[in-house]
Amino acid sequence: MALQTPSSRSAHSAARAALTDLVGAVRQLEGLVRQVGPVALPAGTCDRAPELVAAVCRELGIALAFDGPLDDHALQSLAAEIQRAQRAPELAGLTPREAADTARLIRDEEDAGLRLHTVVRPDGAELQVVETGPETGPCVLLSSACGMSYRLALPWLHALGAGHRCVVLQTRGTGEPVAGPADFDRYASGVPEQAGDVLAVADALGIGSCHLMGLCGGAVPALLAAVQEPSLVRSVSLWHADLELGPEAAKSDHQTNLRSLLDLAGESRDTAGWLRDKIASGPMTGVPPQVGPLVVRPYATAELLYRYARLTGATMHWDSRATAARVTQPTLIVTSEDDHTAHPDGSRRLARLVPDARLVVTAHGTHLDAFRASPEQVHTLLAFLGEVA
Repeated sequence: MALQTPSSRSAHSAARAALTDLVGAVRQLEGLVRQVGPVALPAGTCDRAPELVAAVCRELGIALAFDGPLDDHALQSLAAEIQRAQRAPELAGLTPREAADTARLIRDEEDAGLRLHTVVRPDGAELQVVETGPETGPCVLLSSACGMSYRLALPWLHALGAGHRCVVLQTRGTGEPVAGPADFDRYASGVPEQAGDVLAVADALGIGSCHLMGLCGGAVPALLAAVQEPSLVRSVSLWHADLELGPEAAKSDHQTNLRSLLDLAGESRDTAGWLRDKIASGPMTGVPPQVGPLVVRPYATAELLYRYARLTGATMHWDSRATAARVTQPTLIVTSEDDHTAHPDGSRRLARLVPDARLVVTAHGTHLDAFRASPEQVHTLLAFLGEVA
């Protein structure tokens, strides 16, 4: 057996890290493919390592092609992370077969310990649920951003899973495989139904009393669920909450513009298709690095935009003032001074409305930081959980 020198071990480690980055970029589109079938990303996405990327996609069972239109900016945003990752010079020494074999190992390591469930609601809505951690441990139930992939919240599952049972559900109508239009139209998409989904998952998994986290717009159904079943929810935390609290709470330009856009897109599928084409015909600004494909996914097709508009539009219009005033559980509210997506005044106003609220406002942090589960964020949450245990 050949001995590895320090330099060869270093090169192998660098290649493994670069391939892990590429696998992560490809897997951000995994849910989209399972929703809508094969996806054709813009031609030229893989300008450095087309054979290597194709081998990784085949091995992971993610049907991506790279011969799509060049003028669709939504598809360009979906492809951006793959385009960046496949240009890493450390990948140059890998053969497609080596890349495929290693990609399979990386995926299996990433998914180790994740448990998948489907919870069917009385109205026919199927909820995709992912959990990790010890089943007998204290539970953290995540109500994530409405209409987004559960993968956006995976950093929290990985950060807390060693000592907590962590559960995240994906919004009704946006799971994998996606329900047909007729199925989606048969069940409601309002906030009461979304809050009921949170409680139904807790019941179906036998969670018992838990800590309920609301991220971004997921704060809206989380608040209502906490009020409806106070014996089930021991404590609440709301991170960069995007919710309606009346004229006393300022809104960012993003909140105002997005609500108007979703009001229009939610009128009909024809309107959503027309609007999606308008959005995708020019550069899409503000797409975040690293998680851009997850954030842009609702704009991938007209049907997904229509569903996003119906589901997220409901949370953005729901007046949460009365609900917030009825929350009896200890509640942690976290935001940042420079969140330009969900205005921090909303969290400040929320902290005044919730009777037992603790407000944390950091000096800096983007809206997407709510999903990163940084060491500081994890420390803040665990300290709060220890305090209220």
